[in-house]
Amino acid sequence: MNAKRLIGSLALLLSAAVLPGAASAQDGAGKTLVVGTWGGDIERLLKQNAAGPLEADTGAKVEFLLGGSGDRVSKIYAERSNPTMDVAFVNIYEAPQLLKDGLVEAPDPDSAMFKDVWDGMNKGCYAMSLVGLGIAYNKEAFATPPEWADLWKPEYKGKIAQATYPGSEGDGILGVAARLAGKDEHDADAAFKKLAELGPPALTYTSLDEVFAQMDAGEVVAAPMISGYVLAGLKQWKNIGFSFPKSPGPVLVRDMVCIVKGAPNPDLAKRFVALALGVKNQTDYAEQLYFGPTNKTVKLSPEVSADVIDKPEEVDSLLQLDWPYVIEQRAAWTERWNKEILGQ
Repeated sequence: MNAKRLIGSLALLLSAAVLPGAASAQDGAGKTLVVGTWGGDIERLLKQNAAGPLEADTGAKVEFLLGGSGDRVSKIYAERSNPTMDVAFVNIYEAPQLLKDGLVEAPDPDSAMFKDVWDGMNKGCYAMSLVGLGIAYNKEAFATPPEWADLWKPEYKGKIAQATYPGSEGDGILGVAARLAGKDEHDADAAFKKLAELGPPALTYTSLDEVFAQMDAGEVVAAPMISGYVLAGLKQWKNIGFSFPKSPGPVLVRDMVCIVKGAPNPDLAKRFVALALGVKNQTDYAEQLYFGPTNKTVKLSPEVSADVIDKPEEVDSLLQLDWPYVIEQRAAWTERWNKEILGQ
């Protein structure tokens, strides 16, 4: 090799070494990362803040598989020997079981994205967003934002709405009721007895518009609800407020993002998850979806911060249920709910 050719070869090697972006720009070319998630604004933000940058940086393509988390979990189990989905967004109570069954990668405690998340949140998979079960209420019925115990005042008996059960709202209010009775969710008798003291639900709602209309009219005075989309919807209802109670605090309900074990594109999956957990996407989640950031380095404006869970004391106040236990009880609890709460 002559000197000129040798110098040229060395220059190419040096440029690749000092410009990793150039070298990695096509390391995903021809690959498709499959991401299972919810549709709507969640899909829009993930495309904007995670898929777009990943595609531009690597040359890979990102394909979204939309639906409910139950669909994704079923797919992961069905494909356990040959998975086709790389990343899956699931609920708080699904992630630990997936990890226990060896179907997702354990969060890497040495990774930057793990360290950026609030301590104790990465259970099963990486914690994606924070929402809490709080209280939507008619402002004329309550002079101040209510605490949980306020719902049990005699004047509100039979005027509290409940979501359909089974669901996170029902599990959460059972956990709250148990604590107001001096127990926790492991004592179902105490939980159901206390909850029954509210009287029959004024409404078992299936849509937010339905319950908000009755709450605005005063036919319903309050309802346990999960923040997030609820807070966005309340902007249209001036007579309805939302309270994050303090004693006990809001029931933690969080979305998780998992890297499927044995997935075709593990490196791309890690990059996608890092972008999803990054400051830009987490900030947009808070500002546009009212989902609290799990990334503790995110800084929100006072106006946005007031509507989401993002402060250390708020995170510490969250009531965390024993979700694996709760899910095991759902069949029995559904029967009890129908009989003891709905009177069916």
